[in-house]
This record gives sequence, structure tokens and C-alpha cells, in this order.
Amino acid sequence: MRIFIFYSNTIRTDGNFKNIYYSGRLDIAINSIIHAFFVSNGLRKNIRFDLYLNGKPVPPRLIRIESDINTPWSKKDISTLLSISLKKYNKKNIKNPFPGIYVDKIDFFDLLDEYKNNGKNIYLLDKDGEFIENIKIENPVFIIGDFLGIPKDIKKKIDSDVIKISLGDINYFSSQVIVILNYYLDKMNFERDIYDTSYKFIYRE
Repeated sequence: MRIFIFYSNTIRTDGNFKNIYYSGRLDIAINSIIHAFFVSNGLRKNIRFDLYLNGKPVPPRLIRIESDINTPWSKKDISTLLSISLKKYNKKNIKNPFPGIYVDKIDFFDLLDEYKNNGKNIYLLDKDGEFIENIKIENPVFIIGDFLGIPKDIKKKIDSDVIKISLGDINYFSSQVIVILNYYLDKMNFERDIYDTSYKFIYRE
């Protein structure tokens, strides 16, 4: 499975997304989710996207999205899906509001420990890390920060538990990092399976 952890410092945790640009930069997460899962006329299988939210008013919240052809989403309406998921959890403690969507409250370090205990290698995207082509990627979990990055206190605490990797000397958008990582994993032939979704978008005049 390809696993991405997207750390957001600012996205609201109550699901009140009146405008994605003023909801803690939800737009960044949405673009990253789209590029994690969707390809032309297809949906990637074996993807897990952990959206870790540390914004107001009730942090933290984890929204885990896993590849599921039955998830009621489209590239145009991910905001609503995330909003409803958070509200169902916050109001009724519903942890599995939709197929492929799971919501919980979990400490960030506990989340990483969960993966470490399951034999995963945790790769932190960092401009000072080792260039990705110079190391061997195995059993990966990738941590990607938002526009503010990973907080310094967290980076310091997890320093000995992660492998820092870089995509080069250009600072890419978070969503672009996802695209590059997926491309790199495709080249490795790592979990490349895709659901065909062309039947959902048949063009008719």
C-alpha cells in the first residue's frame, strides 16, 4: 500500500468549510488528495491518505481515506465529503461515515508508532534530506507538510524515527510532491493497480 500522511497546521477540525480558501487552506489538502488517488479515467488502488488536522477548534483529527470504488466522491466535491465526515464524528462519534473514510482522534506520535510497529519505514519530505534517487524506498509511509511545514518541535522529536528525503532543490507544492512520489513509485512498479472509472464519465452530445 502507498501511504501518505499530510500534516495540516491550519485546516478546521469542526468541518465548517464555508469557503475552502478560508477554512485553513483546505484547498491544499484537496489538491493533494486528488493527486494521490486520481489518474485519467481511473482511481488508484492500494492508496491510504492520512489527513492529519491540527487546526481549530478541536484538534487533533485524523481523516483516513483508503482506495474504495464505493466512496461517494468526485474530484469536484471532496470538500463536502470531508466536512460531513468530521461533523458525523464530532457530533455522533461515527468513525466510518462513508466507504473508505475513517475519522478518529489520535496523537501524531501514536500514529507514527502504529506504522513503525507494522514494519513501515517513515520518510519525511525535507529539503535537507537525502535525494530520493540515492536511497532505496521500502515499505514506505511518506510525511508531507502543508504550506507551513512540519512544526519544529515535532520534527525534532521524530528525527531519529524517520528517514529524511528530498525531491531536489526546488520547493514544490504539497500536491506536486504527491504527483512526483506517485510517479517515482510507478517507476518502481510498486502497487500500480488502478480501478477503471471511464464508465462513470461517458461523453454524450
